[in-house]
Amino acid sequence: MPDISTRADLEVLLRHFYGRAFADPVLEPAFETLAVIGVEDHLPVMCDFWETVLLRTGDYRGSAFAVHRALHGRHGFTALHFDRWVELWTSSVEDLFDGDVARRATREAAKIARAMHRRLLEPAGPQTTGVPSRFS
Repeated sequence: MPDISTRADLEVLLRHFYGRAFADPVLEPAFETLAVIGVEDHLPVMCDFWETVLLRTGDYRGSAFAVHRALHGRHGFTALHFDRWVELWTSSVEDLFDGDVARRATREAAKIARAMHRRLLEPAGPQTTGVPSRFS
């Protein structure tokens, strides 16, 4: 399998991941708006984000945290949501790619999920969902 090396690779990966997230019972509610409006407008932004993270382009200018804070307000994310996101992202990467950048994509996703989890959930105190989490 090839490694992730281009924006086109990231687009393939993101389409694969979103297809799975839209059908996932844990993540689907958080992705419902994107599923309804479609990914075409969102995809360039996410390609910019992952190009910046993985390929060091510096193209992403948004605020991923602000978007997720708004989503958290509507959906009440828990550690389970972050765990599942990382699982689906990791398996999506592994379905399509292999190499140093692909491995970095899974490591960076886990770091991003931990940071989002910490910033969104910990200010309100420790979460006691009863569900074991790699982020707790």
